[in-house]
Amino acid sequence: MSNYIAITRSSLVEETKVGCDLYLKNHINGDIRYVLFCRGDEIYSKARKGRLIEQNIEKLFIRTVDYASYFRYQEKNLQDILADEKRSSEEKSHVVYNTAKYLVQDLLSDPRSGLNTKVKRATKWVDNTVNYILHDKNAFSSLLKVTSHDYYTYTHSVDISVLALLFGRHIHLDIHNLKCLGIGGLLHDIGKVEIPLDILNKPGKLTKGEFEIIKKHPEMGIEFLKEKEDIDEKSLEVVIQHHENYDGTGYPNGIGGKDIHLFGRISRVIDVYDAITTNRCYRKALTPYDALVEMSEKMENCFEQELFKEFVYFLGPHSQGEK
Repeated sequence: MSNYIAITRSSLVEETKVGCDLYLKNHINGDIRYVLFCRGDEIYSKARKGRLIEQNIEKLFIRTVDYASYFRYQEKNLQDILADEKRSSEEKSHVVYNTAKYLVQDLLSDPRSGLNTKVKRATKWVDNTVNYILHDKNAFSSLLKVTSHDYYTYTHSVDISVLALLFGRHIHLDIHNLKCLGIGGLLHDIGKVEIPLDILNKPGKLTKGEFEIIKKHPEMGIEFLKEKEDIDEKSLEVVIQHHENYDGTGYPNGIGGKDIHLFGRISRVIDVYDAITTNRCYRKALTPYDALVEMSEKMENCFEQELFKEFVYFLGPHSQGEK
């Protein structure tokens, strides 16, 4: 496995420090050599970019060990990246998704350490993503394409946030509510860090006792977040209610109907949809179309039907293909 990973020239922002060394790939006497182009603590200047353009160099390389630093750099510069009209919607969506993925990994790896700072990072990511969705007509299709095929707690959390933001836009939520919904999506499964991994990743059917432990994660999530002043109460509704069923058979509180907040009803639909359209250790992913059929025929009690029908309409032609 190579110790270097390719990145694109267009992923870099002029007049910034990338924070990790940038290399060019050379072939010398049949051998591959990686030559230092710009140190991480140096400015990636307009002149340096110009040299790359003159030599028609599209790819640079970073060390594999610097991958997380590179995505933190993109997270820090996300606003400028999304504002750059020269970048395609596809590239912007990849940056949006991957920066969130590493952000949530960082959050879930040690949620008690620097939680306030991580929540602020999540809030800033949502702010930038909402602005992108509102101002780029291609954001919808390109963001749907980058959602993950494989289920991990961190990719699932990003998928939920992205889908919630796109669906929230579809049903005309205002900007404040969009942001609350998006942050709730990113944080909705934070309580799972308290669940033993052998239960969380069990390939077979859970025992009754194991399922009772799993059912505690919404309340555990609230315990992490409830005293954080930067988190709106509406975001917490996603955390505590994303497993509440419309007929009152869900958990943790067994509430139903309109007693479930709108954000709880939305997150219930999206949480199920993402869970069954991604590969799990115990089940292969369904296609979007088959997932919607299963949700309609086997899980009708879980959802507010008008909201579910609107979600089907929202996905439209995208439900016919691969996720």
